[in-house]
Amino acid sequence: MAAVWILDLIWWWVGHAVARLVLPLVSFGKVRVEPLESPSDGFGWAGCRRIETGRLEVELTLAAGIGMVIYCIALAAVLYLVH
Repeated sequence: MAAVWILDLIWWWVGHAVARLVLPLVSFGKVRVEPLESPSDGFGWAGCRRIETGRLEVELTLAAGIGMVIYCIALAAVLYLVH
C-alpha cells in the first residue's frame, strides 16, 4: 500500500512539476498545464482545451505523463554523462 502511494506521489507531483516548468518554455508560453485544484472538465479527446486567454491547457494526467517522460529522458542523459 505504501509503495502505491509513493508511486502516485512521484507520478503526480514530479511529473506535474516538470511539465509545468518545461511545457511553457518549449511552447513559448502558448501551452500551460492544468492546475492541481481546477476542475477537469471540457477537455477534448487529445487531453487539451482552449482557455479564455487563447492558450492551450493540457489535462493533469496527460501533463504528468509528459513530465515523467521528460524527467526519465533527462535522468538517463545525466546518468550517461556521469558514467
